[in-house]
Order: sequence, then structure tokens, then C-alpha cells
Amino acid sequence: MNILGIGGAELVVILIIMLVVAGPQRMVRWAYIMGRQFAKLQKLWQEAAAVLQKEFDEAGVDVQVPKQIPTRGEFQNQVRSAVKPLTRPIEEVTSEIGRDMDNLRISKQIGNINIPAAPNDAAKPADAPAQKNGDAPGFGTWSGGESQNKGEQS
Repeated sequence: MNILGIGGAELVVILIIMLVVAGPQRMVRWAYIMGRQFAKLQKLWQEAAAVLQKEFDEAGVDVQVPKQIPTRGEFQNQVRSAVKPLTRPIEEVTSEIGRDMDNLRISKQIGNINIPAAPNDAAKPADAPAQKNGDAPGFGTWSGGESQNKGEQS
């Protein structure tokens, strides 16, 4: 539940504070007044929407004004539908990139791609023994190989 950006727990806290500050009798009166004001707001919206729709129709503009006060979700849906033609090329490119990445992963798993060795590995002979503290040579300080070997030599 989300009314005017206020969640359920926040609404309960507000109602408890109102109950303590105003008391039950005034709270009922305030709720009645608030309901009347919301009804006036809805009536005002409907009248304004009717006048605006009439003006749009007379001008030949193909726009539909909502009869009810739009909610945040309805507004977001309308914005998404209006922006969708603009974002469609971007979505197509990203989906194509995703398909290419999936194909690359699959072909790498199968073994069809030969990945060249790193520059550090090319300088070392293939039969060089692995370092004491690391499984593979050339990982630097992460594997503890180079920094510890330097310390052992001095």
C-alpha cells in the first residue's frame, strides 16, 4: 500500500500520532472533512478534464485526457509507452550484444576459441615449475609469489 508516497507502517504511525494529538472525536471530524475535500478535488479534475478534452477535440489533437486523477503507476506506464519508440533501437543493440556474449561463453566452454597467453607467460618457458605459494606464475602480489620471492632473496 502506497498512498501519496506514504507506506503502510508510516500511515499507522501518523494515525496513532493524530489519535494522541487530536483525540478520537476530532479525528472523525477531520476524516469527514478530508473526504469531502478529496471528493471536491475529483469533481474539479473531471470538469477540467472535460473542458480540456473538448478543446483538444476542437483543435484536432489526438490526445485523450484521463477522466480520473492519474496515479503514479499509470503515469509511469504512459511515460514508458511514449518513450518506447525512442528506446527500441537501444534495446535491440543491447539484446544483440547479450546474444553475442552468450555465444562467446558457449564457444569458450566448448573449446573452439584459443585464447592467447598473457605477455608475462610468453617470456617464461613452458616447463618452468610453479611457485611455492601460488598455483601459477605471474600473478604478482595477489598470489604472494613475487613479493615473497624478493624478500627471500635479500
